[in-house]
Amino acid sequence: MHPVQKHLMETEFSGLEGTAIEGTIALSDELINLGIMEALAKLKAAGQETTAKGTTEAAGTQAAAQAEDAEIDPKIFLKKLNVDKLHYRTENGRMLVDIKANFG
Repeated sequence: MHPVQKHLMETEFSGLEGTAIEGTIALSDELINLGIMEALAKLKAAGQETTAKGTTEAAGTQAAAQAEDAEIDPKIFLKKLNVDKLHYRTENGRMLVDIKANFG
């Protein structure tokens, strides 16, 4: 985990209070595909856990990876984020997200 990310997680994002963000984020196909692949991998891992829970070395490896992911829980971040505007749109074949938010 990156040291800045680790610090933010350890302090529960308290250093961001009063910070505001407003702008447009362009989502690349690679970023969208990465998100889809991550979601599918988690669904697959959850399915494997219910059918062969902890019986193989691969399952142990997946559990360790999931434990590491649990450290990066976005719920802590989202609880402090006040979203005023979040709008998804497409323009000229690009996927864009307009956002206006602040940390309370």
